[in-house]
Amino acid sequence: MTLSLPRNALSIAELDDLDHDGVVRFVRGLEDAGHRMVWIPEVAGREAFTTAALVLQSTERLVVGNGVARALERVPKSAASAARDLAAGYPGRYVLGLGVSGAVRERGVGPLPFLRDYLDGVGATLPRAVPRVLGAYSEGITRLAAERADGLITFLVTPEHTRWARETIGPDLFLSVVQWAVVGRSRAAARDVARERLAYYLTLPHQLAKLTRLGFTDADLTPPGSDRLLDALVAYGTPEQVRESLRQQYDAGATQVAVSLVGPLDDAKLDAYRALAEQEN
Repeated sequence: MTLSLPRNALSIAELDDLDHDGVVRFVRGLEDAGHRMVWIPEVAGREAFTTAALVLQSTERLVVGNGVARALERVPKSAASAARDLAAGYPGRYVLGLGVSGAVRERGVGPLPFLRDYLDGVGATLPRAVPRVLGAYSEGITRLAAERADGLITFLVTPEHTRWARETIGPDLFLSVVQWAVVGRSRAAARDVARERLAYYLTLPHQLAKLTRLGFTDADLTPPGSDRLLDALVAYGTPEQVRESLRQQYDAGATQVAVSLVGPLDDAKLDAYRALAEQEN
């Protein structure tokens, strides 16, 4: 299946910190501003599929992707059944995204064979017409996405990684890149904001391995992270400057760039979401 999704999207990590009514207000505001697609990461408090259902039912046109649902959190049949019902209930508005970390090795199996078997289980329940993408950084799972999925989604990567991913999966497969951004702050202030969020990821072995492969040193990756690391991973500035920074990911081969605004969900951040939608439209 060739995925046809909006060229611009958002990745909204804020949902973990919002209650039910807060999620409804937030996503309706994004849709009213003109945003057309959101990816929902499964990181902390919220479950992937119930949250996707809440966002879908709270909006009228917004395309919603699990970006990504953690395969270790549920058996394949549960993921497939949830995805099947979401796709049937909201035709053309749902994308299943799946991923797995190196934590799966605690079960005595590597990420690649685990995810390959997981996709077999998903395929036994989920109609092929339901679009699915894989979150991946390693060569093995990146190639698996090209073989078994409709696309690839990456996170916290440089344009150099995007170029490598495009070369690996070929010219046609859908490739979404989640790009961190801080809007409306000085570079120094933006680095401080981004460091607060980056701290968690600098504790994860698979993220450290990925960033090491991208050429960052132990000095760069030692918390709270070097200026070099932050400047390579985060877009800063006005909405116009952030959009200009995104061009590097598109030029490197991204089909879609999903902006993830870093920092607290305050009035300034809501203004930034509205301004980015105006730039998009």
